[in-house]
Amino acid sequence: MMVSNILDTAQLKQAKTACEHQREFVFADLAVVVKSNDVALLEMLETYYKSYHNETVQSLTHKTLYVIEQAVVGDELAWLEVPREAGKQGRKEGYLDAPEGGRWIKKFKTGLSLLQDQQAPLVLGPCSKNIAQVINFINNQFLNHYLGQDFMLGHAAAFSRGGTVTAIAAGSGGGKSTTMLHCLEHPERDFLTNDRLLFKRDGDAVTAVGLAKLPRVNPGTLLHSERLLHILTPERQQALRALSTAELWRLEEKYDVQIEDEYGPDRVQLKGQLANLVMLDWSLDSAAPTQLVPVDLASEADKIDGLRKRPGPFYQDAEGAFCQDLSDIDSLANYAHTLAPVKVYRLTGRIDFERAYQLLEAF
Repeated sequence: MMVSNILDTAQLKQAKTACEHQREFVFADLAVVVKSNDVALLEMLETYYKSYHNETVQSLTHKTLYVIEQAVVGDELAWLEVPREAGKQGRKEGYLDAPEGGRWIKKFKTGLSLLQDQQAPLVLGPCSKNIAQVINFINNQFLNHYLGQDFMLGHAAAFSRGGTVTAIAAGSGGGKSTTMLHCLEHPERDFLTNDRLLFKRDGDAVTAVGLAKLPRVNPGTLLHSERLLHILTPERQQALRALSTAELWRLEEKYDVQIEDEYGPDRVQLKGQLANLVMLDWSLDSAAPTQLVPVDLASEADKIDGLRKRPGPFYQDAEGAFCQDLSDIDSLANYAHTLAPVKVYRLTGRIDFERAYQLLEAF
C-alpha cells in the first residue's frame, strides 16, 4: 500500500506493517533498528556502515526507524520554510507539525518526507535513489541522542590517535575533509568523523563523539591523492586535469570515501578525548607560507566561529520538544567555555595540504 497522505496516521500505521525486513546498526551506545519494505535498501545501508561494528555495550539505547520505499508524496502541503545558513540560497527544506506529535520535514529537491519523532521516526519516498539522505536521517537520531545529553555540536572533521582526538574545522568547501584524509596517511591515526563532531566538557577534559558519516569529497581531493585517485574514472581524471586550481576547488561533485576499503580495517573510531582543534583560515590566493598559529580562546573566541553549527529542523530534545527558532545557534561564549581545556590553532597562509600534514605531525 502506498501512502497518499502523510498526515493520515491510519495510512502510516498500515505502511509500517509492510516493513517486514530489518537490520540493526550500533553507534557507540545507541542501537538503531531500521525496518523497511525494501531489503535492497537495507543492504545498501549495511555496506555504508560496515566499519561500525556491533560491539557489546552495557547501557544501550534502542530506537526503531522506518524507511518506506514509494513514490513522492506531500508536495501539495503548505510547508513552512526552513531558514538556510548564511551564504546559502534556494529552497531546500520545509517542515510541518504532525497530527499526533513529531515534525515532518520535506526535502524539496528529492521529494523525501521525513517524520522526526521520538518513538518511531520514519522516512518515505524514493529512498533508494537518495540513500545519502536516509543515512543523514539515521545519523540525526544519533545527534539527538547526544545533544539530549548536553553535548555541543561542531562543524568539523576529526581523527583519533590513541584515543586523542584532533578536530579540523572550516566553513563548507574550506578543505577540512581533505586535510583530515591527508592526516589519515599516518598509520596510527583513525577516522572519527567527516563534518559533524559532538563534544562535552567534564572538568579539564572534553569528550568527543564523531558522527557515523563517511568522508564525502569533491574530485580535487581524489585527483591529488595517490591512494584515492582510482575512485575517478580515467576519463574523468583527464577532464579534471584540464581545469585550473580555482575551478577545481569550486567544483561541487561529491564522492564517498569508504575508510575500510581505502585505508584498511579497524581505522574507524567514534569516541575519544578532544585535545586539539585546528581552524582552517587559509586561502588559495594567499602568498604567505602555511603556518600553524596558536589561538587564545579567552581573547580570540571569534576565531572558532566556523566551528559553530545549528542543530537544525530534526533536533528534538529529550522531552520531545523542537526548536521554535530554527536559526538559533549556541553562543561563541559557550563554545569557548566548553573548549577551554583544548589546544586551539589556526592554519593560515596559502592552502597546502602537504605542509599541513607536516605541521600536524605531532597530533
